Amino acid sequence: MKNYLCIIILSIFMTGCSSLTVSTDYDNKIDFSNFKTYHWHGRNEYNASSLKYLDPIMDKRIRDAINAQFLSQHYTKLAADAGKVDFLVNYSIVVDDRVDIRTYNNYNGLYPGYSYRGRYGYYGRGYGAAYNTGPETQATHYKQGTLIIDILDPKTDQLIWRGSADGRLPKGSDRNKSDKLAQKYVNKILEEFPPKVK
Repeated sequence: MKNYLCIIILSIFMTGCSSLTVSTDYDNKIDFSNFKTYHWHGRNEYNASSLKYLDPIMDKRIRDAINAQFLSQHYTKLAADAGKVDFLVNYSIVVDDRVDIRTYNNYNGLYPGYSYRGRYGYYGRGYGAAYNTGPETQATHYKQGTLIIDILDPKTDQLIWRGSADGRLPKGSDRNKSDKLAQKYVNKILEEFPPKVK
C-alpha cells in the first residue's frame, strides 16, 4: 500500500506545469530582501503526516530539488547546528480523492462513450448504431496532489511564507523522469519567493 502511495506522489511530478495551480501567501511585515541563509526545519506534524505517502528516496528527491532551486537563487544552506540563519524551510504533501461530474446534452444523439454496434452476416452485411438522445452524466474519479513549501522564522518558528502547487494526478508514472519534473514543480512554487513587494 505504501509503495502504491509513493507512486501516486511521484505522479505529482509527472504532470505538465501548465496544469498546475500555484498559490502563495506571506507575512507582509517581514523584510525578505535580506535573506541569504537557511537550513531545514526539524520534523514536525506537517511533514510527518506526509511520510505515509513517501519513501526515503522520494523525500530526498524533493529536498534536493528545493535545495537546488535555492542555490540557483543565491541562498546558502547551512547545517542545522551551524547557528543563526535567516529562515527555515519545510515541505509537505497532500493527496485528496476527487470526483469530476459532468453532464452532456445530447442534442445530436452523440455523447462521450456512446455505443456502436456492428454485425456481419453470411448473405450480406450491415451495421447499426445505438444512440442516447437524453442528457448523459459521467463521474470521473481521480486524485488531486498538492506540494506545499513553507518558510519559517527561525526565532519564533512561525510561518512567514507559504507556496503551494496542486494539480490532477495522472494514473501512470515514470521514475526516470521524476528528478527533472520534481524540479519543475519546485521551481514553479519558488519563483514566487521572495514575494514581490509592490
